[in-house]
Amino acid sequence: AGPLNHHGASLQRMDQLRLEQKGCVHAHMDLLKIGLKLQGFIDAELMVDILEVALEARKLDVEASPYDATGYGVGIVPIETNEGRKAYRERQIGLMKRAEPVRERLLDAYEVFMKIAFDESLLVGGSSGDEFVGKRTLSVDDDDEKNVVTTRSGSNNTTGDGPYVAPERLAKATH
Repeated sequence: AGPLNHHGASLQRMDQLRLEQKGCVHAHMDLLKIGLKLQGFIDAELMVDILEVALEARKLDVEASPYDATGYGVGIVPIETNEGRKAYRERQIGLMKRAEPVRERLLDAYEVFMKIAFDESLLVGGSSGDEFVGKRTLSVDDDDEKNVVTTRSGSNNTTGDGPYVAPERLAKATH
């Protein structure tokens, strides 16, 4: 496929962040890979949402493949026809819209993990304050009553109640 790719045949993993499109079904499947790596630090509900998105993406990927997987209960999306491409595009857009809030929640959980796991001076070239995670802002407020995590996406989550729990606060979490 390299000669047909206008980016050339020498794509590297480092190019992924620059080139990846949030409508790509493979990007949705990658959410599961990331979620599994963070599973000890994210809420089970988020993990279920990630799994559902990844399975839906994989199903679409298989249905659009040249292989007949109908014996496994999946349909066929004939992408070689105009109707098939239209159906694929519609499902791809629907999946992208469904995955976006899940992607945001996973990114929020990742940022909390990075804040807890690493000294800020080690992250993003040693910047300090809220900039350590890049363009998104993150703050962790501690008091005796509750621990609240606030991210740029506007979600406030009380530890034990939100999509992720800080590991050192697991003793305080109530489920």
